[in-house]
Amino acid sequence: MRISPRQSFIFILSVALAWPVSSEARRRDKASKRYEIVELAQREPDQLAEKPDRHMMAAVVKAHPGVSSSYAHVSKEGIDVSHYQGQINWDAVASDGKISYAYLKATEGATLVDDTYARNLSEAKRVGLKVGSYHFYRPNTDWRKQLENLSSVVKPGEQDLLPIIDIEHRGKGSDEAFLKNLRDFIAQVTKIYGKKPLLYTFHNFYNRHLAGEFKDYKWMIARYRDDEPTLDDGKDYVIWQYTSSGRIAGVDGNVDRSRLMGEYDLGDILLHH
Repeated sequence: MRISPRQSFIFILSVALAWPVSSEARRRDKASKRYEIVELAQREPDQLAEKPDRHMMAAVVKAHPGVSSSYAHVSKEGIDVSHYQGQINWDAVASDGKISYAYLKATEGATLVDDTYARNLSEAKRVGLKVGSYHFYRPNTDWRKQLENLSSVVKPGEQDLLPIIDIEHRGKGSDEAFLKNLRDFIAQVTKIYGKKPLLYTFHNFYNRHLAGEFKDYKWMIARYRDDEPTLDDGKDYVIWQYTSSGRIAGVDGNVDRSRLMGEYDLGDILLHH
């Protein structure tokens, strides 16, 4: 079939216009597949930019039954810090006005005590933030010795918020042993502090190793992406740690930032009511 010059021009033009779209689609598809592979291989939270400012604002939420509504208009944003942040200017943090709570690294394993913990605890409380502490759990370290370390440093009377158990590694051994030791440890932490601790892990680790476990505990989930975490078992979580590269006045460099989700407010994570 003969093609007229006009038909030939139209055909060439349509191909030229379609090609960038097709090429871009293929590029995005390849990038998406590469990202999925990288995400599956991650052992730590996948890093991405800080969440948009809409997550930094105070939110009005419904009070839960039996929980004071006095925190409904307080900022839902918080930070967690350790020795990696160095010496923090807590007056500047508080005056920034973007956060209402801070979690401080206290202990790790059987012997480690964060050398900034005592100062951070005193200063964060002095400037009026609600403060809690976390223990980094080591699955191949005797949980009884970890309990001694945690309880010797983190005193219930000095805490505003539920303690956090940071669970990021499964360690060696079977899944059964990992879960049994973790359950025993958490049960004893509950006895000491009078309330169930808040459990922390990152999105991928939860779905691989913890889905369906600890159903009656509150969770803080780390996922450093623009979309909110989705847990395979449909578990609701209280806090989303959405970036490890947040910035805030008073802290030099990056800091982990998080926010209370949905209708949750500070009243839901208080150690003492």
